[in-house]
Amino acid sequence: MANELFLGRSVTKAPAPLALDPDDLMTHGLIVGMTGSGKTALGILVIEELLKQGIPVLAIDPKGDLGNLALAFPRLAPDEFAPWVPSGGGATPEGEAKKWSEGLAGWGISAADVAAYAASRQVTIFTPGSTSGVQVDLLGALAPPPDGAQSEEGRDLMTAFLGGLLGLLGRNADPVSSRDFILLARCVEEIWGKGETATLESLVGAAAQPPFSAIGALPLETFFPKKERDGLVLGLNSLLASPATSAFRGGVPLDIDALLGGKGSPAKLSIFSIAHLSDPERLFVVATLLSRVRSWLRSQPGSTSLRALIYIDEIFGFFPPSSEPPTKKPLLSLLKQARAYGVGTVLATQNPVDLDYKGLSNCGCWWVGTLQTERDRRRLADGLTDAAGLTDVDALLNQTKKRTFLLHDVHRKGPEIFETRWAMSYLRGPMTRDELTKLKSSGPAYVASAAPGAAFAAGGVAAAAVAGVPPAPPKPAAPAGPPMLPSEWPARWLDRRGGDRAVPYLWVKAAVRYKSGKGTSDEITTTKLFPLEGDTPRQVVQADMLDLEGKELRDAAPRTLQYGGLPAWLGARGVKEAEKAVKDRLPDLLATTLLRDPLSGLLSNPGEDEDSFAGRVGEKARPSAALVEKIEKKRRDLAAAEQTEKARSMETMATMAGAAFDVIGGLFGKRKTLKVGKVGSVLSKRRMEGAAETKIETLKAELEELEAKVAAPDPARFEKVDVVPSSGGVDILGVGVAWVS
Repeated sequence: MANELFLGRSVTKAPAPLALDPDDLMTHGLIVGMTGSGKTALGILVIEELLKQGIPVLAIDPKGDLGNLALAFPRLAPDEFAPWVPSGGGATPEGEAKKWSEGLAGWGISAADVAAYAASRQVTIFTPGSTSGVQVDLLGALAPPPDGAQSEEGRDLMTAFLGGLLGLLGRNADPVSSRDFILLARCVEEIWGKGETATLESLVGAAAQPPFSAIGALPLETFFPKKERDGLVLGLNSLLASPATSAFRGGVPLDIDALLGGKGSPAKLSIFSIAHLSDPERLFVVATLLSRVRSWLRSQPGSTSLRALIYIDEIFGFFPPSSEPPTKKPLLSLLKQARAYGVGTVLATQNPVDLDYKGLSNCGCWWVGTLQTERDRRRLADGLTDAAGLTDVDALLNQTKKRTFLLHDVHRKGPEIFETRWAMSYLRGPMTRDELTKLKSSGPAYVASAAPGAAFAAGGVAAAAVAGVPPAPPKPAAPAGPPMLPSEWPARWLDRRGGDRAVPYLWVKAAVRYKSGKGTSDEITTTKLFPLEGDTPRQVVQADMLDLEGKELRDAAPRTLQYGGLPAWLGARGVKEAEKAVKDRLPDLLATTLLRDPLSGLLSNPGEDEDSFAGRVGEKARPSAALVEKIEKKRRDLAAAEQTEKARSMETMATMAGAAFDVIGGLFGKRKTLKVGKVGSVLSKRRMEGAAETKIETLKAELEELEAKVAAPDPARFEKVDVVPSSGGVDILGVGVAWVS
């Protein structure tokens, strides 16, 4: 397995190790699994193995987990673990060191192996919009492409850059319908036409006084009057002047060749940590990064072996099946074209419905872990059936559990179930910005670079100011508190990423009850957050939401924060509009699959498993005294009927015997006439006996039906039903503003 990726142990072909050819990833990969399935850990294993092979990796980290890749401790000693053991959980450095040493030993991995791995890679953690890691310049400049503004590369770079800018401003960024986009695109073309680099400063000036008088067939003033154009100019100038966006303009240049160019040891791992950013900022960063990667690819020679990997730890929001965020087009281009240049892409997600089906069809390696909903299972089952022609997908998916995945690889003979190995990196959980700062300055592991792409000490974490790059502007003083809200809008806080900038969300708490047939679920409460980015409440509730248990929200800010702006409609009257918009939208968002007991008509609650539901059915289906008495009476009636039928059967046999002797005597005896009265009596008794048997069967059926009502429920009889609560089944308990940091 010297040149293969050692990911774990096959369950299908036990006890054989599960190894993957790195070149299989040139056809891209997809990792799917619910929270807790080991999805991120599997992604970390793939990255570890690639770095051991000298293959560079560029990783996008929306959750903050991939910083753990910098925590590979050569000695596996307690003092190495001590600074990183999470506090408050009962774990100790000694316990974690022992746990990791024993866990790795179970897979034949020693401290020497970890030391060799740590020396084989250099880790750089970039933090766009923050100085906690390596600050990177994303807003500074857009250089003209070699093939000109009208080339495909030029259009793609322009679309990603302008789409990101307008996304930060909360303005429409559609390349066809947005006047803002079309105007700025013409400005960029004019700047590029002079051989100059388009900067945010030059765009502000060009938009304020466009160097052209017409757009398309229309005069400029007809297409975009100055009075309306001034709003765009002011918005761009706010980006230029705002302290909140200044961190996107300082730092090292975004040099893809420095990140992915070359192959060998030490291999480069470049992690773009974006957990601290708002959703529009994330879209801007990822769109800009992927567009630059795509542009870099076109300057590279072709390759028949894997030379680099792009890894995205959570694809949610970046590649949706319906909408067109600025990240979607460059990502789809990478999935379709990067293989020719030896660059693979691996995506990870909790829910396959978050991913455009065109993306699924371009992935040759699928790792499928435990899935949360029946809808997710069906989506993956359909995709695997279409992609691989598998007919037993459900049986395969039933074998998945925590750290156990189904692997479908178009380069292998068939699917395999395998268990993932122990990670060499210390998986201590998501890292906050403060922890990234501590990582950056943690003694010998921290080594500064002299230039973008310069070599770092083996195993070191690269993060520092680069020579020749101006230092980041001083951090402005944070405001004393959040913007004032009308009394009708209560405020809450969610410390999601540990950042120092709070983004406003519409906070909704609702009670919901599901109904199917005669069954009704218990009432449950749900808390959902919608980013406050729309011009109306109805636009706001159409966006992607955060689903919370409700306990995460606080009544006070976790620390001193900087606060984003609020929409104009957020006044006293806006509460009623928001409640109506939410009440209309929630039923569709709350659609789910529940269990129904066809016998009792009872319906399960969301999240309730079969065993728990069976127990509840058994409790609620306890028979009443009247039902118990009815069953006992039915049993007595059945016993009496059976006893009567038995006695009648014996009497009938006796009568039949007597009648038979009379008939024989009439035929062969001295009497010349037959006694047919007894024969008629026999026939009459037979008819009575048949009626009695029918009555007994009826009583048995009735008794079985009654006894079934008091029998312990069998989960096999439960049905799965798709339910959507009616608007009357959803009660809005409260709305407000949640500040998410």
